[in-house]
Amino acid sequence: MLAASLFKEVFYQSRIPQLVMTLDETKVMVNPAFKQFIGYKDETWQWNSLKVFSHPEDYEVDMKFLQEVIEGQRREYQMEKRFITRAGELRTGDLHVSLIQDQGVSYVLGQVIDITEKKEIEAKKQKSDEKYRLLAENSSDIINLHEPDGMYIYLSPSIQSLGFSPDELVGSHPYDIIHPDDQTKIEELLSSLNEENNVIQATYRARTNSGEYSWFESVLKAIIDPESGETTNVVSVSRNIDERLLVEEHIKKSEKLAVIGQMAAAVAHEIRNPLTPIKGFLQLCDDKKQYNEDYLQIVVKEINRMEEIITDFLYLAKPQEIIKKPLNINELLNEVVTIVENGVGNKNGTITIQPFEQKGTVLGCSNGLKQVFFNIIQNAIDAIGQHGRIEIETNSEQNMYVIMVKDDGEGISSEVFRHLGEPFYSTKEKGTGLGLLISHKIIENHNGKITYESQKGTGTIVKICLPVQNCGAH
Repeated sequence: MLAASLFKEVFYQSRIPQLVMTLDETKVMVNPAFKQFIGYKDETWQWNSLKVFSHPEDYEVDMKFLQEVIEGQRREYQMEKRFITRAGELRTGDLHVSLIQDQGVSYVLGQVIDITEKKEIEAKKQKSDEKYRLLAENSSDIINLHEPDGMYIYLSPSIQSLGFSPDELVGSHPYDIIHPDDQTKIEELLSSLNEENNVIQATYRARTNSGEYSWFESVLKAIIDPESGETTNVVSVSRNIDERLLVEEHIKKSEKLAVIGQMAAAVAHEIRNPLTPIKGFLQLCDDKKQYNEDYLQIVVKEINRMEEIITDFLYLAKPQEIIKKPLNINELLNEVVTIVENGVGNKNGTITIQPFEQKGTVLGCSNGLKQVFFNIIQNAIDAIGQHGRIEIETNSEQNMYVIMVKDDGEGISSEVFRHLGEPFYSTKEKGTGLGLLISHKIIENHNGKITYESQKGTGTIVKICLPVQNCGAH
């Protein structure tokens, strides 16, 4: 009696939903936890049949197992069973049924572990996984999952664009299809992929199943374990960029042809201008059958102008190799200032140099830099009015030697400012716009930079920075 009483107490106090019933379902005993599980209270509980609160599909399986118990084929079984609550909702339980005997009567004991929430979470995850699977399997991009060492774990069906099936490459390494010449570059990029949230982009050639190579672009991201900080997997998204590269190459060729056409038109235009007076004066000499020294000077001047224009175009078309030597920038500036002093004097202006002791070595081409300084200072002379001032300062900033040319001229409007350094753009009547463009290329070839500060009516500051090679005193 004590055992039966103890069993009954445990049965009713248990938080696990339980029921005990005879094999013919005529006698049933359920505990409060079971009633609560299927949405009943004591006053609303009324036994009818397992069928009432069982999902039809699961009820058939349940009855099959129960029949096997009755026939002695098994003494217990376990299944995942869907229950229908009183409100008509579905709850899922992990049902364990076992055969028990009491005074010669057979009973079955059913115990249910509520896994409804777990199943809902799994269903949501499965639904989410299904969306990602559909995305991966229908994307034109190749979506891959890798081991930390790069080995393929999963490849989306788009890998078939290379002539491989996904299963064919699972377990292999990307280096098996990446061009040997590109592997070193990829290794260097991958070495930085062990940082959290780090993303890298790589461009390389991949081999198709037929042995040909195509250009691909991949974005890779490391999946980091938040606890250990180690890379657990790598995700990559890759796409074929052969067509894009062809389009880009076509655009580059078109741009080159456009520039060549523009330069050809500019050459024709700029050379035609001096040719006009040359032709005119030569015709006058031919008509009068006499020599005119004034005419000859103009002809020579215009020929010199044509030579300068052709020289500028040749420099742009094929810059000469720069032989760099140690330079004293202040000496170069003094030489240029000596050349342009007459132009400043014609405007009754002043030009001053405030030199800074050059520390370290500036390597460069003296002729090229003198041409830059001449272009910049000449522009400043053209910009100032009567009694204008030009100041040239040199200084050091970190590892750069700085030359600043300041003028108090009319300044540069925002419209003109946007076009500084562009070919064939000039505000001067006979300007080609090539002076600043050539200056930019020369400074670029010296690994330096050139910048401007100006507003209309406030003058202009041109800043040239050249790298210093070492820190010894010059």
